[in-house]
Amino acid sequence: MSIHTNIGRRLELLAALLESEAATGRGLGVVAMSGRVRREKSQISRGLAALVREDLAHRDLQTLEFAVGPAMLALAARAGSPGLLLAAHPVVESLSVEVGERVDLVVLHERQGLAVDSVASSSTVQSVGWTGRRTPLYCTAAGRVLLAPYADAEIAALVGPEPLSVAGPNGPTAIRDLLARVDLARHDGYAVAVRELDPDVTAVAAPVHDAGGEVVAAVTVAGPAFRVEARTAQLIDVVRDAASRISLRL
Repeated sequence: MSIHTNIGRRLELLAALLESEAATGRGLGVVAMSGRVRREKSQISRGLAALVREDLAHRDLQTLEFAVGPAMLALAARAGSPGLLLAAHPVVESLSVEVGERVDLVVLHERQGLAVDSVASSSTVQSVGWTGRRTPLYCTAAGRVLLAPYADAEIAALVGPEPLSVAGPNGPTAIRDLLARVDLARHDGYAVAVRELDPDVTAVAAPVHDAGGEVVAAVTVAGPAFRVEARTAQLIDVVRDAASRISLRL
């Protein structure tokens, strides 16, 4: 079988997943996919497994359905905002070199933060890029920057019901606490999340504005808490400067 045939069949599977999610809000199991694309279940299983390995699809372990994965969402976000990526990537790259930590460009996507660009740290600790990764809005620095333009009621609707679930020791568990933190980010023009999403990670984020002044993304520096917290003030300055440079390029 040629490589072009393989690619064509995988694209067919991705198209079916996208159509299913758009129509029903759900993914597809192997049997349902087989009926939709009229191919044998063994071929479907192999094709979906390949997509999962590339993060283009993911499988719900409870329903056993497949859905569009984080890498596909990142590609879609890139396609939808090429100007943002073109303007931001050189700045994201240079900022990562300057601070020696992972730098992400995060946009709001389906009530989560989606990293559409990420440059890994040069350090052996936290050295993996996050392109395509989705994170909660309420316990991340980027999330609070992206929530800042919204009214309190809209924020509550975006993040979901209480109690809020967090993995780190300092994340907000109540909407009232979250709203206070968002208000601080709104006032300061940046956000700091100290051991909220992860007990060992601290992050600093600042907003990117388009030509009309709307917040379209957040620039985030994230790394091990022991490194980031020792120089938070410096990182706030350089992250805000990087966000301003991207905004000017837009």
